[in-house]
Amino acid sequence: MTGAGQDEHRISDGLSIMHALERTLGHRYSERTPQWGDLGFPVIDRGAYAIFPLAVARVREAGDSGTAERLSEMTRSLRRSCVHFFGGDDFHAEMALDAEDGYGRKLADAGAVVTGPPWECVWCIQRFAVVLAHSVDRHRAWETLALHIVPVDWVRYRPLNSGTKREASRQRRIIRERDAADAVWSWPLPVPDE
Repeated sequence: MTGAGQDEHRISDGLSIMHALERTLGHRYSERTPQWGDLGFPVIDRGAYAIFPLAVARVREAGDSGTAERLSEMTRSLRRSCVHFFGGDDFHAEMALDAEDGYGRKLADAGAVVTGPPWECVWCIQRFAVVLAHSVDRHRAWETLALHIVPVDWVRYRPLNSGTKREASRQRRIIRERDAADAVWSWPLPVPDE
């Protein structure tokens, strides 16, 4: 990830990414998914969704299991800043993610650190949701912090014409796409095929 001698590595500035997303997504409604790499930050571009890595750190040893705490202050600070600039407060962000359902379940399966309700803050920008995710890898060796930008329907499904066959088909497609999503990433990022 970052090398044997480093304990923490900052990759990108989360607040700068949020402002860039607001500029790119917030002022015009488009059905086209943006080119995530054009925002100018390290990104894991997965087409309909993207993950913007913010930081990685080695998990501290505490007995048999490591404790993910090195990125906790960075997470709290970014959450407070996003709340200030993009709405919500420490008790009620624009949305909270449920660790038992939907994309929240995907993050929980990927090792998301549950810090208490709301365990993840979600901000919506047009048809996308931005999720601040603090996670620990399955080997409990590295903790990561990233912004996940996903279709808003993955975190908050709003039927257009409830009860119709078309809407039932749309809901099945949304669930299929969300369930196929990969919320796991590692640093350094793989070099894309040329």
